[in-house]
Amino acid sequence: MKIADVQILFYAIDPTSDLHEPAARWLEDAINAREPLGLAWPTITQFLRLGTNPAFPGHMRDEEAMGWVEEWIEAGVEVVGDADVRWELFAELARASRRSLRNAIDDAYLAALAISRGTTLASFDLDFEAFERHGLRWEDPRSQ
Repeated sequence: MKIADVQILFYAIDPTSDLHEPAARWLEDAINAREPLGLAWPTITQFLRLGTNPAFPGHMRDEEAMGWVEEWIEAGVEVVGDADVRWELFAELARASRRSLRNAIDDAYLAALAISRGTTLASFDLDFEAFERHGLRWEDPRSQ
């Protein structure tokens, strides 16, 4: 399984983004691949919360944002729970981040989820490199 970061979702649906092409290609390929694609609950909630915030250019209507998530799920994307994530691993990753704790929480959580489930995490965020030495399998869609 591969797990996608929220950035991939935003870039994939935003044709004005410099990263639109690699994100859209990666997401389409991942949805159609034999290996399952998953979205963690926090990724889904971040997409909905941030994507509908009028403070962001290109924000969506509530139904549009919900529609994207429903479309992905109908296409076979799995919603990934976090029952396997252990506190000790999450804390280790949060401390290993190059960012302050408040800015490292989401990355550390996704990395801990991917490591715990033995999956690959896909993101454009280079901060995930810090977690590779802790067992994270990470891929950047630009390199695909």
